[in-house]
Amino acid sequence: ATVNETLTSVYDNLLSGVKAMVDKFLTGIQETLIYVIHRGVEVLITVARASYVALGLLGLVLWATGASPYRGRHLIVGSIILAIIAEVASGLLG
Repeated sequence: ATVNETLTSVYDNLLSGVKAMVDKFLTGIQETLIYVIHRGVEVLITVARASYVALGLLGLVLWATGASPYRGRHLIVGSIILAIIAEVASGLLG
């Protein structure tokens, strides 16, 4: 083998190693971002569930006691909408 062929071979091996390292690094970043986004959505769904239950109960109390039936009705409707959104998102997440 000539010196030129040897240098080309060394360069190709070095380039392959660098490409593999970059691919591994970027794959790690991609997997981490996917995990963080997935966990963030799970947390948001949990918060939304707690919120729609609290809003629904508060709305029910306001409506049933007559303290503020109009506002109570709106809170109940809002909690139903929030429940639908949260449960659809939960279903999509799997």
